[in-house]
Amino acid sequence: MKAKTISEKLTELEQAIRILKDSNAEQIVKELLNLVELVNSQNSDLKQEVQKLKDEINRLKGEQGKPEIKPDNSKGKNISSEPERKKAEEKAPKEGFKLDESSLEKLKENRIPGEILDSLKNLQGKRYLNKAEFLKTLESEIGVEATRLYGHILVKYARYKRRNRNPKNSEISIDREEICLVDTDLLPKDAEFKGYKSKVVQDAIIKTDNVLFNREIFWSPSQQKTYIGEVPAGYEGDFGPNIKSQILSFKYINNMSIPKIKEFYKNISILISESYISNCLTKKLDVFHREKSELYEASLEFGEWQQIDDTGSRVNGQNCYTHIVCNDLCTVFFTTAKKNRLTILDILRKFESRSFVFNQETFELLKQLKISQKLINKLLNETEQDKELNEKEMEQILNVVFPDPAKGKNNRIRIMEAAAISSYHSATGIPIVKVLVSDDAPQFKLITDEQMLCWIHDGRHYKKLNPVVPLHQKKVESFLDDYWEYYRKLFNYTQHPDPEDAVSLSADFDDLFSKTTGYYDLDDRIAKTRAKKDNLLIVLKHPEIPLHNNRAENGARVEKRRADVSLQTKTDEGTKAKDTMMTIAESCKKLGVSTYQFIHDRISRAFELPSLAELIKMKAESKTSL
Repeated sequence: MKAKTISEKLTELEQAIRILKDSNAEQIVKELLNLVELVNSQNSDLKQEVQKLKDEINRLKGEQGKPEIKPDNSKGKNISSEPERKKAEEKAPKEGFKLDESSLEKLKENRIPGEILDSLKNLQGKRYLNKAEFLKTLESEIGVEATRLYGHILVKYARYKRRNRNPKNSEISIDREEICLVDTDLLPKDAEFKGYKSKVVQDAIIKTDNVLFNREIFWSPSQQKTYIGEVPAGYEGDFGPNIKSQILSFKYINNMSIPKIKEFYKNISILISESYISNCLTKKLDVFHREKSELYEASLEFGEWQQIDDTGSRVNGQNCYTHIVCNDLCTVFFTTAKKNRLTILDILRKFESRSFVFNQETFELLKQLKISQKLINKLLNETEQDKELNEKEMEQILNVVFPDPAKGKNNRIRIMEAAAISSYHSATGIPIVKVLVSDDAPQFKLITDEQMLCWIHDGRHYKKLNPVVPLHQKKVESFLDDYWEYYRKLFNYTQHPDPEDAVSLSADFDDLFSKTTGYYDLDDRIAKTRAKKDNLLIVLKHPEIPLHNNRAENGARVEKRRADVSLQTKTDEGTKAKDTMMTIAESCKKLGVSTYQFIHDRISRAFELPSLAELIKMKAESKTSL
């Protein structure tokens, strides 16, 4: 029987189930319904396993297996939680009321009495979530009668966030002006000239700018040396700074392939080879590699929290991982062969030489990583407290603890991870990340003092529940409504933090995730979320931290879209160039800098634009001063 048929039958029985009065009968029915879910789930798993076996048999016979057809998510099951997140954040009050100096000046123009303006200065700078709260505060400050007379004017000028409907012409730079004349033959005799009405039209010109440089030549007989005039900076080689900048921009802003870049230039009569384009994309990028290193250093130094994620990538036919480390100021990419804890530590340590230390924290971490007390005692005997070790010294200790190299492989890794984490936490020469925002993958755990888990990832687990029993379907829907309502409150708190609200939200979390619904899979999922309370509610202490890891996931999409066009990089040099230029492009977006202009500034060696590291520092300091 198909799952749909089972669901229809159970719907017919639902009314009969509801009228059951006997508590024992209700419990029996509950157990039976959960048994139906279990059997249906196992049946689905078995069907998938049988299909895999059929496909394998067909392949062994030289035939093809069943084609993989992706489900239609518009009609089927979609486990994305993004629609719910956006809806919850839209419901949260984004517009409040606030009196600032400009508001008070406008109130003076509206002839608000001076004594009221003096009273309003006590409210200056404070924010109110809605109109009712603002008017209530006004009543207590200036009185009910004054609020009745002037409240509507105060509300009008206290609003601190409005939709900007102003035209964007002020942001457009004008390159030339023309006067559009009226045909005077069409004008009546009494027509009078009244000036001009402006209209801004944007346009761009794509044309060649080929230059013939006549370089002076001088010969010195005494020195037996020829002197030749140098071309301007950026014009070295056969192509100028514009083409070099365009090639990098076409690839890392527009995501164009090398053949398509060549095709573009062919259409404007530029003779260029694919090999030159490839070299331009991978070689002589030291200035950008330095920019990446400096901006990452600034991000670690001035950002108290970081978001992290990873996605699969290919390097010369090998499976690798591209890691994304980001915050609201920049996005940085690193491609590595592995994605374990040691690799994550390498990234946070800027790939400096690995170091290890055994101290009290190390042995506490070993217990959390479930290393036996017997092994811990061995390590206590073989190690020196607080002594910094390099990778070779660490291997020597592990070889003593594990004389047989074929045994204890996982324990060796866990011991190295614990010692590396302790060394990272006690390091003094590098910025230490205090809070890491991530999903629940094991490689991100224990590395930082605090780990904020992503609410979107957690919500996705509930969307994966696929009950066949109608009663259970309703319970999942009902719980998800409560889940996203709680998320709305939490998001609202991050916009307007208040210590009392933090206490209330913590209690509300306990209430919501202590529910039992009778649907065992849902109850198990709720319990798992409850166990992650400390990690999900880091925002109550740090409201500036995002509730989700979307920034890092957006970075992962950049890598995936690049792979759609260029499946893989072929060399380490090409991989490094790819990571660097994606970092430059994505960080320029966040810092409000034109990526093309920044690339051109560095290629032409003008260096008129500030470094991205300087911009990160300036923005971080401006946020701190608010």
